[in-house]
Amino acid sequence: MGGFDSRNFVTPKQNIEKAVDTLFAKNPELKIPEKWKEYDNWKKSGYDFLDTRIFYFQSEPEEMYYVSFVEDGNEKQNENGPTILAIRSIFTKSHNKWLKDEDFEIGEKERIEKRFDTEVVSKLEKYTGVKATREN
Repeated sequence: MGGFDSRNFVTPKQNIEKAVDTLFAKNPELKIPEKWKEYDNWKKSGYDFLDTRIFYFQSEPEEMYYVSFVEDGNEKQNENGPTILAIRSIFTKSHNKWLKDEDFEIGEKERIEKRFDTEVVSKLEKYTGVKATREN
């Protein structure tokens, strides 16, 4: 399924899961709005084996990020992790479908990565007290 750059947290997966729950509780606007719930069709597409979260961004460009825990890294972790997250796909209103990283030009990919870091990763870092590293 490809993906954007990974974010590695040196902490157990349950700490990141708890931080994501806190992020959604404090920022309910990041949850999928009713008008886009029909596009959360990943289970029907056979991706129900992935541990994923979807983050919605209302401000322009309006879009959703399908983010997964990268299981190969998370299965091999010790008590300090690493726990690895990566954007797998982007739903854009303008395209009205899910797109992969190769569907974007470099500048647009970097805008997406920056938005993810600003709106999601930085808050997960704050809630866990752990700084993520970015790897491609």
